[in-house]
Amino acid sequence: MNILFFTRLTSLILAISLSLILHLVVIYFLFNKWDEGIKIQKVSPPKYLQAKLVNLDEKIKKKIQPKPKPKPKPKPKPKPKPKPKKNNENKIKHKILDEQETKSLQASKQLELENKKIVSSYSAYIIERIEANWNRPPSARRGMESKLLIRLVPTGQVISVKLLKTSGNIAFDRSAEQAVYKVGSFDKLQQLDIQTFEKNFRKLQLVFKPNDLRL
Repeated sequence: MNILFFTRLTSLILAISLSLILHLVVIYFLFNKWDEGIKIQKVSPPKYLQAKLVNLDEKIKKKIQPKPKPKPKPKPKPKPKPKPKKNNENKIKHKILDEQETKSLQASKQLELENKKIVSSYSAYIIERIEANWNRPPSARRGMESKLLIRLVPTGQVISVKLLKTSGNIAFDRSAEQAVYKVGSFDKLQQLDIQTFEKNFRKLQLVFKPNDLRL
């Protein structure tokens, strides 16, 4: 038993000794020999880069957007055509027409004046004939007034006499009516053209006053 124990103890001591020797060798190389083959490299600090987030959708949209079409150049305004000069013939025609119109107006005015003179002359003729046949009654006074409507035909003959306004005196009114009937016909009216007669003498209104007689 003692021999077996001794043998085991000896083996354990040897094993421990070898292990120590090996550790010592390793430690020696680590501190003396190992660092000769290892080179220490200096590590530079990392460089920082500035980064931006880029929206790819916006870039794509910008690329896709069509370029604006160039504005069309404004068309030059057409030059106004020069107005055609009036021909001398047109001027002459207008001048002739103006002269004709002026002459026509002058002629119509002259004719109107002549007609007025004719009407005035024949009216005076009618009043003169009636006054020559009018016998004023003794009862006639200032302020009395009788108005008669006389109807004639183109031959100048009296066809009716109507009292439109009484003077208030029967004798005075009757004297006026009798004066017209006594004339009977104004023969001179036959010389008038039908238009002048129809317009001015077909119907006449006469005003009788004690002092005068007027149409």
